[in-house]
Amino acid sequence: MVTITDVSKRAGVSRSTVSRVVAGNGYVSEDKRKAIEAAIAELGYRPNTLAQALRSNRSNLIGAVMVDIGTPYFANMIYGVQRATRPAGKSLIVSSGYADQDEEARAVIELVDRSCDGIVLYLERPMRENVVEIVRKARIPVVAIGHSPNPVAQGRVVLDNFEGARAAMNYLLEQGHRKIVHLSGQVDFGDTVARMRGMETALAEHGMTLDDIHVVNGIFHQDFGYSATRDLIASGRDFTAIFAGDDDMAAGVLLALREAGLRVPEDVSVMGFDDAFHAKHMWPPLTTVRQPVDTLGEVAASLLLRLLGEPRVDPLQSIVETNLVVRASVCAPRLQREVA
Repeated sequence: MVTITDVSKRAGVSRSTVSRVVAGNGYVSEDKRKAIEAAIAELGYRPNTLAQALRSNRSNLIGAVMVDIGTPYFANMIYGVQRATRPAGKSLIVSSGYADQDEEARAVIELVDRSCDGIVLYLERPMRENVVEIVRKARIPVVAIGHSPNPVAQGRVVLDNFEGARAAMNYLLEQGHRKIVHLSGQVDFGDTVARMRGMETALAEHGMTLDDIHVVNGIFHQDFGYSATRDLIASGRDFTAIFAGDDDMAAGVLLALREAGLRVPEDVSVMGFDDAFHAKHMWPPLTTVRQPVDTLGEVAASLLLRLLGEPRVDPLQSIVETNLVVRASVCAPRLQREVA
């Protein structure tokens, strides 16, 4: 195994000079730097990261717990986290909590046990008291993503779900829709709560309440969008628009409508939320609310890096904006078009 001593002998410099080049700390003349880099390349030297961590009291590891990294949504969020951490010389350890309190607790404790310098959390369940105590004793800075309260977070990044849902509902109402169905995600999720508030505000601006639309509670999954839409059709309910809780759900809605022989948007308008990769490739292309998921991850990681460099008492917070993306899946209701 090649050591730092081997590199110093090959380059003709001291071990401390090699250490400064490897760590990127302190001044080294350009000639010596080039000689060291050439020796490292020739010998195939790899720094002992464990030894470096022991000397610096930093592991250079950032941990992240997401709901489910197997989904495009959270994979894209992790992409954003890495976009901030990699230039800072930090490696990333990622785990899923699956919106289950026990799984989330296990994932957080694993990251603490691996001596991560800091942790980015996207949790859907309250953190267990024993986990709160473990994180506090470890004195590891934490930045949370989302609306769910987190007692150990020194920073928070939230998506403006309220304004996104308000803009989406306003657009449907301005198109003339009143017989609206909303397919909701899990009612105890922070994102769901914020979106319901946004829709309620938009309805109030048009002299309406949530009681004037039909809300069906479910989960953020295409299967729910499909089954809920089939049930709506079978029940004989009269509706002109479906506002799906996310784009995956909207994909299920479109399939169920197509199977029932209903045209989108001529017979039923469909609205989504997320602007996931596949939204513009659906047929018709989906009108939806764009949330820059990768930006959520990048901003959270950037706040964490700030906390590592400048520990502070006052918590950091950042709000990531959404915007409405109008495509071909929404138009005015049929009767309104005929009158016009």
